[in-house]
Amino acid sequence: MADRTEWLKWLMADHIERKRRNQAEVKSILLIGVNHLGTLIAKSMEEIGYEVMAVDSDENRINAIQSYVTDAQIGDSTNEEFLKSLGVSDYDLCFVTIASDFQNSLMTTFLLKELGAARVIGRANSEIQEKLLLRSGADEVINPEKQAAAWIAEKYGNG
Repeated sequence: MADRTEWLKWLMADHIERKRRNQAEVKSILLIGVNHLGTLIAKSMEEIGYEVMAVDSDENRINAIQSYVTDAQIGDSTNEEFLKSLGVSDYDLCFVTIASDFQNSLMTTFLLKELGAARVIGRANSEIQEKLLLRSGADEVINPEKQAAAWIAEKYGNG
C-alpha cells in the first residue's frame, strides 16, 4: 500500500508540475469522487494553496476529507440540479475520480461539460474508458494503472 501511495503522490506532483509549466494557474477545483485517488488530489491541491470543493455521495468520505478541503458536500453527481447548485462553471478545473461506477463517472463528466465546466479531468481504468470519457467531454483523462506502469518502467527500467 505504501508503494501505491508513493506512486499516487508522485503522479499528482508530476501532473501539477506539468500543468504549471503549460497553463495558467488553477485557483479553484471541484473534485467529484472522494476515494483514495480523490483524497490524494484534494490534499495535494490544498497544500499548494488551491481552493478545493469535494463532492461524494458517501457521508463518511465527506466527513473524512472535510479538514483537507475548502468545502465538501454530500450529493449525487449524476443529478443535473445538484451539479447546477454547485456552480460548476465557476471552477477552474473539475476532477471526476469516481472509480466504483463508470456509468456515474461518464454521466458526471458529460453533465459537467453541458453545464459549462471550463476543464474536466476524468479517471479511467481502461483504454476504452479513456476513449468514452474523452468523447463525453473530458478534456483529459487520468488512467492510474497505465500511468503507474509508465512510472514503474521509468523508475526501474534503467536498472
